[in-house]
Formats: sequence, structure tokens, C-alpha cells
Amino acid sequence: MIAWEDYCVAEPDALETPAMLLFRDLMDHNIRSACEMVGGGQNLIAHVKTHKAEAVACRQIELGISGFKCATLKELEMVLQAGASKAILAFPQTQERKVDRFCDLTSSHPDAWIATIVSSPIHVEVLDAVASRRKQQLRVMLDLDPGMHRTGIGFGPDAAKLYGEIGAHELLEPSGFHLFDGHNEFSDAVRREAAAQRSIDFLQEFRQQIESAGMPVPYVVAGGSFSFPYYARTEGMHGSPGTIVYWDAYNTRAMPDLPFRCAALILTQVVDRYPDVGTITTDLGYKAVSSDLPVEERAYLLGHDTAELVRQSEEHGVFRVPGELPEVGDYLLAVPGHICPTTIRYPGTHVIDTAGEVVDYYVHTSRDRL
Repeated sequence: MIAWEDYCVAEPDALETPAMLLFRDLMDHNIRSACEMVGGGQNLIAHVKTHKAEAVACRQIELGISGFKCATLKELEMVLQAGASKAILAFPQTQERKVDRFCDLTSSHPDAWIATIVSSPIHVEVLDAVASRRKQQLRVMLDLDPGMHRTGIGFGPDAAKLYGEIGAHELLEPSGFHLFDGHNEFSDAVRREAAAQRSIDFLQEFRQQIESAGMPVPYVVAGGSFSFPYYARTEGMHGSPGTIVYWDAYNTRAMPDLPFRCAALILTQVVDRYPDVGTITTDLGYKAVSSDLPVEERAYLLGHDTAELVRQSEEHGVFRVPGELPEVGDYLLAVPGHICPTTIRYPGTHVIDTAGEVVDYYVHTSRDRL
């Protein structure tokens, strides 16, 4: 058995390492906490990139979140199968074949409110070409850039013009605004709120401008895990968290004021040890945990607060551990630095109850992009 605070794995020998584990009660705590922070799940459009599991989407629906944001068509398909009432494909489409698939999903789920985003006239043209060929109505949201410069169009006359171009096409329905402010990763809660409030002010002003020109703005969806509460608590807006459902080490360090807990961990095992240099080698290579962060921030060992990941290869993760080293064969629980790209390294996650028993296995339904 492995036991550390709220984490327990009764029979680690029953699992092949490295293995992704989901501590179910902690996940439920995270979902409920997000809903409580914003006055209810109806104020959230949750991103599913973190978990990519239909079973988790179903659980979110059970706990009050029925609107979802997706980055891929496979994620969109997944949430619609789970029973989403609202779904946004929040990635601009430039291929007609992908828009065809988007249309297939939209037409096969007529009871769900489904939209995609645009930030360029080219995006509008591609959507219109497919919609016209198929004679199918599509909902389209304007993707606004608050300064991150990843996707989106900046606030101003060009954005207003582009929103008007959506409405100029008979089969494209202007459906509101989408905004992601992922560059505003402030640990200080005052700065975090101030940054979000600046975007909220812009959104409200821009919305008033568009509606005064006679165009509808039915939905405004904005923010990420750093900023979602501020948008969700603003009348007429929805917040869009993603990482909160599992949480991770990066967000724990960055936002210690938030109530979320790390619910998804990696079970790893010591495969060798070197007392003369104070290191152990685990099977936590970069195929087992996200490698987008600096090496020392990619994973942390529970119960070994001073241990540091110092080297990785595809299958090996070397930790420097001050003091007594774990033995070869010992099991360890690792908290991923960044959970979202870690999820896709596993076909599914083992679900653990409070007694440490494996009670389910959640397939990562939308692990593949298509």
C-alpha cells in the first residue's frame, strides 16, 4: 500500500507502471468547488482538453456543468455523446473537410447549442463555403485577442467588421464572443483579477457597440483556469476553466489561494538507485509525463518534498533525493507539473476510491485528434 495524506493506493502491484491514477473524490471536490465559486455550473463552459474522457464529462454534467469547450473535433464528438447542452469548438477551422465533420456533428445533435470560432475572413469563407454547399446553418463566435497573440482578433473596428461579415452570410449565425487570456498567469490574486477586469470591460463595451449596431451577441465565453471566476461571476458571461478538474503542480504553486486539489497522479516505480550520487531512477520518462516545462518542474514526488527531477529520457526519470533513498522496486506517486499534455500519454486512467481501491477505468476517449 502507498498512503500519503489524502492519497492511497491499496495494491500498486496490480497496476503496470507508469500508470495514470484519478482520485475520484478529489476530482469531484474540484468540480463542485468550481461551481460554488461562480454561483453554479450553468455559468461555466468547461474545457475538456485536460481530461479527454467521456466518463469525466458525464460526471461534470451530473455535478452541474453541461457546457463544454473543445480544441479538437474528437473532443467535440465526445462531449456531445456525453450529453452536453452547449459545446464550442474553440479552434479556428481552415480545412473544408474538418468543417464538413463539424457540420455532421452539429446536424446529428440538433438539441445541443453548438458553435465554432473565427478570427479571420478566411475562417468565415471556409465555414460559408461548406455551409452553402450543405445548405446548413452554423453558429459562429468571434474569437477576440486580449493580447496573447495566439488566435483571435484585437478589439476595434476590424473586429466589429468581421462580426458583421459573419451575419452577412445567410447560413452563418453570429453567436457571440470567445476570449482566452492565458498570458495573464498572475500568482497575485489582485493582479489576476485586475487583468481579467480589463478584458471584462473591453468585452462589455464591445458587446454594447455590436448590439447597438443591431447584431445579436447571445453568448460571451472567456477566461481559463487563472481567470474563469471573474468572467463567470459577471452578468451575461461564462467562465471557461479546464485544468481545474484535475489540477497540477504548476497551478498549485501559481495559485495557492484556490481550493483545487491535484486529483490525477502518476504511479511510478524505482528501477535503480545510486547512493553515491544521491539519485534514483524511475520509469517516469518524458513519455510518461508532460515535458513542456523545465526538467525540474515536470514532476514532484509525494512524501519527498526535497526530491528533484534532474534528468529524463524517453523511459527514464532520474530524481535527486536528499537523505535516505527509496529502494529499487518501491512505488512512488508523482504529481505532474502540467497535467493536460500528460493525459494524452495514457490510453486511460485508473479510478481510485478513498480506500485506495481501483474502482473504474476511464478511457481517454478524445486522446486522438480526429
